[in-house]
Amino acid sequence: MPTFFRHAIAFAAAASAAASCLSSVKPDGGQEEIVFHPVAEAEVRAGNADVFSNDISFGVWALTSDGRIHIDREKVSRDGETWTAETPCYWPEEGDLEFYAFAPYGDGVELGSDGSLILEDYTLETASEGLYVCEPGAGQKRTDNHVYLTFHQAASKIDFRVANGLNQVTSVKLEKIILCGVFVRGSYRSCGEPQWNVTGEAADITVYDSSASGVSDDVDRDPEYFGKTIAVIPQQSFPTVKVVYSFVNGDSEWLYGQENSTEELEARWEPGRHYTYTLTLTETTVKYSAGISSSTE
Repeated sequence: MPTFFRHAIAFAAAASAAASCLSSVKPDGGQEEIVFHPVAEAEVRAGNADVFSNDISFGVWALTSDGRIHIDREKVSRDGETWTAETPCYWPEEGDLEFYAFAPYGDGVELGSDGSLILEDYTLETASEGLYVCEPGAGQKRTDNHVYLTFHQAASKIDFRVANGLNQVTSVKLEKIILCGVFVRGSYRSCGEPQWNVTGEAADITVYDSSASGVSDDVDRDPEYFGKTIAVIPQQSFPTVKVVYSFVNGDSEWLYGQENSTEELEARWEPGRHYTYTLTLTETTVKYSAGISSSTE
């Protein structure tokens, strides 16, 4: 962020109540209404410029070149093929704007005095979509009255594949995948590079549960995806993964509620990365390997 923005934003917050109305009243000069376009950087969702679904809104601030708040946490929602602000926003008579944005809108993100996007309390269970942010220099561009806001994922995402690594005559059905000992609450500050601090206590998260459908799924020799992709807070703790399953060997009856766990996961979760863990069931443990993508698609 340019130096003058770092200085100017310190007093901009105090003037927000007066300045925020600047963008909501169409000036006599006939300035054009700002048309918003949220797009995804290449690392987030390759080949797809549509970042959000119809039911996700984003919030946006815009600062003038002298640090005044021109748009103050305006809510922008999708309306068919366009994105519409709750209160119409207009370009200033002169100069450009620096935009800050985040999604989903209800996550409680604020703009700090140092130009950081700040989230004081993020809870994993209430933010399955993850946290997307856009800051000055993050691919923003203006074409006529249109502004393109390039969002990136501030959190991490993980999912799981499971394979049957038992002997050839043993059949396996999956009951649960549980991520154990992961911190689900934390605070976030962008500061150019996302910075996370975990809070609270570690918890267990059920990623897959066959009881929801009433049918256990077969686990094949080749790895297959089970459960959903979830957003997680970057952290340096070492959770484990517990797999609950049933199996039958030859003419025996099905043995239900078997449990095995991985060793501590060694991969560090970093912002904007997508981790796929491949779990292989054996007689005594669950072996795992991790594939890391540069995308959180």
